[in-house]
Amino acid sequence: MANTGETILNNTGTFPACAKRQSICGYACCKFGSGNWIMLLPGEYEQAQQQNLKRDHLTFDNPSHAICHSPCHKGDLKPIDCSWYPLFPANIEATQFLVADHRKCPIPNTELFDKMREVHAAALLWEQNNPGSLEQIITLSKDFVGYMPFPYKIENNDILLMNDEELKELMINNSLPANYVCQEWLIDAQGYSATGTPDDKE
Repeated sequence: MANTGETILNNTGTFPACAKRQSICGYACCKFGSGNWIMLLPGEYEQAQQQNLKRDHLTFDNPSHAICHSPCHKGDLKPIDCSWYPLFPANIEATQFLVADHRKCPIPNTELFDKMREVHAAALLWEQNNPGSLEQIITLSKDFVGYMPFPYKIENNDILLMNDEELKELMINNSLPANYVCQEWLIDAQGYSATGTPDDKE
């Protein structure tokens, strides 16, 4: 969104591939009808307090587990998890990722390569400043709803396809039903599956 909150890293996490598809999804990522939640990284809640970022739009079960009830605006905390969306690190090197089910997020995999590199760099920096963070957030992410293994990885600064065994190792506990339809989408879009969009290149 153009009018969005701020992460504690002083960025909004917006990017063109998202803005380009807002007329399809209606920012379904800011709504939680499918049972998902937002993860705050270790130490993020405390830093948000220190920076006086408002948190009224969020409900916290604990400092690492939040639910959003309204879109964030300037001056509000935008969790780093939201700025990484639709990707999330899935190994301790932050070279493999989970991606949101494409029936909820219409951004093609092939338009997420720059986001991969951004998340990779941010996750490693966070780990450097908060040792043990990556192991903790990967463990917590096993309870995400509606994420899938992302079919690409970073290896020696290259973007490569994952093999079937690697993808199988990244499967998490909670997938959306086979007949899932995202109620927040603004149009009845055809050709979207859990793992791809009509714009993805084979």
